[in-house]
Amino acid sequence: MLLNTTGSIVANLSDKALNSITSELLTTLASVTIMDGLALIKNDMQVDVSLMEPQGKILWLSHSCEKSSNIAASLSEYISKETQSQLFIHSIELLGRFYYLAPIYLEKSNLLAVVALSTNEINSTILLALAHSLGREVSEKLKCHFYLQQLACEPKVNPFFKELNVQKVEKALIIEAANSCNGKVQQMHQVLNMGRTTLWRKLKQYEINIKDYK
Repeated sequence: MLLNTTGSIVANLSDKALNSITSELLTTLASVTIMDGLALIKNDMQVDVSLMEPQGKILWLSHSCEKSSNIAASLSEYISKETQSQLFIHSIELLGRFYYLAPIYLEKSNLLAVVALSTNEINSTILLALAHSLGREVSEKLKCHFYLQQLACEPKVNPFFKELNVQKVEKALIIEAANSCNGKVQQMHQVLNMGRTTLWRKLKQYEINIKDYK
């Protein structure tokens, strides 16, 4: 299932790169990042994690707690961006559990998913800060994936044309014509299909002394 990815970054990507961003990729990347981030506190505090789409659909759970559906139902009631942003500035208490939500963005206008930490412990600003830190880390990894996909889809440039310098080529052609025509401007401008005034200007520009070829 493809995620709804309609930001300016995404708009610049090819269809091939866009199609590589699936909910499975998001789930795998986010779950590994989040569990690694929580590894240091798991022994001290029981923290459950949910990963959800902005509309509340659960993508991944670190547990099998039925109460996780409560936060999904709550999210589904806050569809507008203005209300969604309010969910991320404080904890939410539902049936004796505290939930700490953080966004996963590609950019500010493109909310991909929501990380929700939940615990029975008292309201904790530290857990809210941790949720936001994990959300930012997942967001940066997703952006990195996008940029790598964009690079992979860019057309390959022939090294010859990449190093090609038009002025160097033009100067070389004028010098070749000067050698062939023994420095005679009357013949050179005809060979080069270039006006004499233009040829004299080019000779001055490239510091070519016509007397050296007579």
